[in-house]
Amino acid sequence: MFRATRTGSQILKKNQKSLLSTIFARSSPSSAFQKRSDQQQHQDYSISHSNRPLLIERSSLQHCCNSYYNFLVRNHPQQHRSISTFVFKEDEDDEEMSELYKRNDLVFNLTAEQIEKETTALIEKSKAVHDAVANLPESERTFETVILPIAYDEAYCSIQENNLTFPSYVSPNKDVRDAGSKAEERLSEFTIEVLMREDVYKAVKYVHEKMQQEADKYDDEDKRLVKRILRDYERNGLGLPEEKRSKVKELKNTLSKLCIQFTKNIAEDKTVLTFTKEELSGVPEDVINNYKTSEEDPNKRVVTLKYPDVMPIMKYCKLEETRRKLEIARASQCQEINVPLFEQAVKIRQQIAELMGYKTHSEYVLEVNMATPDEVLTFLENLKEKLIPGGKQELQTLKELKGSDVYSWDYLYLLTKLKEEQYSVDDNLIKEYFPLDVTLNGLLSIAQETFSLRFEEVKDTPVWYEDVKLYAVFDKETDAFLGQWYIDSFPREGKYSHFAAFPLSPHFYDEHSKEHFPVSAMVCNFTKPSVETGVSLLKHDEVITLLHEFGHLCHGFLSRTKYARFSGTRVERDFVEMPSQFWENFGWEREGLKKLSSHYKTKEPLPDDLIEKMIAAKNVGVALFNLRQLFFGIFDMTCHTLKTAEEAEKLNSGELWRRLRREVTLLESPEGTNGAGSFGHLMGGYDSGYYGYLYSEVFSTDMFSVFKKTGIFNPENGKKLRRVVLERGGSKDGGDMLREFLGREPSQDAFLEDIGLLKPKH
Repeated sequence: MFRATRTGSQILKKNQKSLLSTIFARSSPSSAFQKRSDQQQHQDYSISHSNRPLLIERSSLQHCCNSYYNFLVRNHPQQHRSISTFVFKEDEDDEEMSELYKRNDLVFNLTAEQIEKETTALIEKSKAVHDAVANLPESERTFETVILPIAYDEAYCSIQENNLTFPSYVSPNKDVRDAGSKAEERLSEFTIEVLMREDVYKAVKYVHEKMQQEADKYDDEDKRLVKRILRDYERNGLGLPEEKRSKVKELKNTLSKLCIQFTKNIAEDKTVLTFTKEELSGVPEDVINNYKTSEEDPNKRVVTLKYPDVMPIMKYCKLEETRRKLEIARASQCQEINVPLFEQAVKIRQQIAELMGYKTHSEYVLEVNMATPDEVLTFLENLKEKLIPGGKQELQTLKELKGSDVYSWDYLYLLTKLKEEQYSVDDNLIKEYFPLDVTLNGLLSIAQETFSLRFEEVKDTPVWYEDVKLYAVFDKETDAFLGQWYIDSFPREGKYSHFAAFPLSPHFYDEHSKEHFPVSAMVCNFTKPSVETGVSLLKHDEVITLLHEFGHLCHGFLSRTKYARFSGTRVERDFVEMPSQFWENFGWEREGLKKLSSHYKTKEPLPDDLIEKMIAAKNVGVALFNLRQLFFGIFDMTCHTLKTAEEAEKLNSGELWRRLRREVTLLESPEGTNGAGSFGHLMGGYDSGYYGYLYSEVFSTDMFSVFKKTGIFNPENGKKLRRVVLERGGSKDGGDMLREFLGREPSQDAFLEDIGLLKPKH
């Protein structure tokens, strides 16, 4: 137990003393952290505006100083006062406080029965909060009594909801996964119900109007919070006649169930193909040995439709028939059960948009994004026009290489062969320089140098699967604890089958002024350690994926928002990919590749000649690759800009998929297949949003161009990106943060230069 008084500062190091004196000459927090009553003051340990002692809870004195200083300077730079007395909150024990970085509020061992029970309890608690807000007489409706309870409820629900639903993506137990999916469905229904409560909406609207008359009392994040909460209610039908509102609620509940079932169907899909070693000719031996042996025929290997199984075959298998069979299986995955769900979802989305007064679903979705539907369609069309000529030229090159017509199952194989023959780029040789653990450490080294961070693996901590790892993040200069992140590296039955970053716990300050630290999880499906090498070797494109997902994690654990609603990746959908795509650039720079690589035997980094070949081959097939991304975006926007529900009712997604793929990617889909059945993005929150990948890439490349001018690891640029973009999360508009970081209007030039469509100006 430790209580720091004025004399307690003697335990600080010299550089910490000056910081401490600086802190307490700074501003006080906003009214959001004032006492509810004098009687509650010492009980709640909230931060007071009075002359009474300032009570703060932190993991250590040093951490308190840094966190509180950053919070005050960021949120209240104009307010100043001196504080004559300060005390620290008494806690259970100093050792426990110093171990804060090892703990969080997440639970991974819930049974299916516990998930069901806790879901009910969470709904009841949240409902009680909203009931209390709704029952307040008008005279008692204030920011503190209406908005803050909702904000804190959002924060706590966010954490507990992830405890209940995240297992549906990662638990090794099917009953638990099913319970998690059911919990997600129930909580989604409850969220819809909450956002359609007219009584709470009226209370929020009253406070919003009142705050406009007292604007100087609140900071920008307070004002944004109220506006966003109000907007959520209005975007869920409040203000509509009761009959329409009920219909919207019914449709949204149905839509939620469709999306959850769609995702579950893919995760639980057990489709496999079997091939002999001869049919897998060209596939690296270590990959073949990692495939399970068929129980029916010991001469055959079992291939699932998961990424680590599929990609080596599509890139290296010499037998076209093997690639063709696998491509057809991939392109038709879950189509019988999922295509009807997708088409029904498109229809329901359009019905909701019309009931809400919007012309299309895209108009409804993009109302809260950076770009409008017209801007998105123009962006996609203009980029397509610039890429088509290059795509045709690349396709002709592949056709000459093959000696006959090129099909969708040939694309990756021929591209790999082209890189090997023209640029001597051997993917199998390159991956020997990227053992997963070493590459991960190299990535952390980049983060440490560029963003002034320090990482520490947390051992002996509860996780959801035995090979999951947890890391704690600290500021390298101040040693302040910033957050945590997990990595779940390898595929297994029932696990989410792609790569994704899951925000599990947001950054926020609670009603007692206690800081809650962000936690995220990186869920991956890298190739498991091979029998021959004993390590997991990453192909270069997997290294890029690792960098991408880590960019999302950075956005999460660097967040320093006051409210959970704005924490980390809770930004506009067409801004959210910018930090992650920014990180991809490190995997294409000489200095970055040196840090990320170390041969699994010799421990030598990638040699310069190999790096030169990789960079020279970077844009091989770049037009066809980006046309593929454009195809996904155009398919998405076409489905969601249908003018009427009747048009949506007539949607033939398979016909549309095949036509657009032919027109945009210049390649045919296998006959009878419909990739919409496994296009999880459009049923997982990216509807009318897939364009955001390319949109974000354009501007993330612009951001990275700033780093390239002064050195890609320049810590001053890293600190600026932290301060201006990453720490702010969604507390400011994405476009405004981008312009502030760049010091100018964003430009496409850096992106077009990067993919070879524009000559560098220098």
